[in-house]
Amino acid sequence: MYIDESAGAADSELKVTVDDEEYTVEVGYDLDHDGVDETAVVETDDGGRIAFSDTDGDGDADLMTTFDDRGEVVQRSRFDDASGEWVRVGEDSERTNSAEGRDITVTTANGSQDVGPATVDSDEDGRADSVMIEDAEGDTWLFTDSDGDGQADVATEITRDGEVTVSQRTGDAEWTEVEHGRFDSTGKYTADSGSDQLWGDGVDDRTAVSGVVRIDSTTGQWISPN
Repeated sequence: MYIDESAGAADSELKVTVDDEEYTVEVGYDLDHDGVDETAVVETDDGGRIAFSDTDGDGDADLMTTFDDRGEVVQRSRFDDASGEWVRVGEDSERTNSAEGRDITVTTANGSQDVGPATVDSDEDGRADSVMIEDAEGDTWLFTDSDGDGQADVATEITRDGEVTVSQRTGDAEWTEVEHGRFDSTGKYTADSGSDQLWGDGVDDRTAVSGVVRIDSTTGQWISPN
């Protein structure tokens, strides 16, 4: 892609981040018709155009509008600062680039903690979304970033004797227990009566705890099969 030189006279520049690369483009369009130029236009190889707009005036592009070669809007995406990704706006929202390999942070009352890069694909969609760690007590923790924003929103604790507690982030630093269960000696997981089975058979077999971790027969530790 290259900058469309047919834009009007530009008097400012805009920083655009795409696939972790930063670009500087000249602003020359008033896309929202408020009398102030806030948009830079880039032409694509297929004759379409991409408009990068700075809607909050901070000098960084935060809205991306894609047009086809007829000038029709194809899609709009907003930039997510936390993940560094462009997220499509609309019913079929999806991320335009993968967050796999990015570090996941866990928010607590004592602040945010970086638990490392995602290495476990908990929902088997081909993208790592979880970090598995072991604490000082020998318990296994699985922190899952299910929406790709870089922050864990599901935490699964598996104790050495197979007790499972699943918590969901319900606020900036608030975690609410949503499921409790246990693995038996054969490795079969069963949620307690009344649990929503967020990670059990009741919602989606692909995301069952038993599909994410298993017991190492030699060490007795919970490990990821991915």
